[in-house]
Amino acid sequence: MLENYSFELLLKTLKPEKIIYLITALLLERKIVLIKEDFGDIALIMESLVELLAPLKWNFVFITYLTPKLVDCLDAPFPYIIGVSRKVWDDHCVTREAPEDIIVFDIDH
Repeated sequence: MLENYSFELLLKTLKPEKIIYLITALLLERKIVLIKEDFGDIALIMESLVELLAPLKWNFVFITYLTPKLVDCLDAPFPYIIGVSRKVWDDHCVTREAPEDIIVFDIDH
């Protein structure tokens, strides 16, 4: 429920136009990868974004931490929102050919 949820971290981390961009991508059922250096906050940011869809629900894949062994999940043919640390992204994802329909969003920049 929105009234019981804190959006403070999301609002401190992202500008409103970036939040709207990500919510639009979620509503359009896109494949979204969120990259963040300090990975401790990414799950809360992702949860906040999904909560803003209310009264709608995100019924697709939701992975808060992409490990190197799960990198192949990026090739999935269905919508997802996946959080990945900067190190895992740079070491394992940048060198592979990612599908064109993925929205890669760097939270730190």
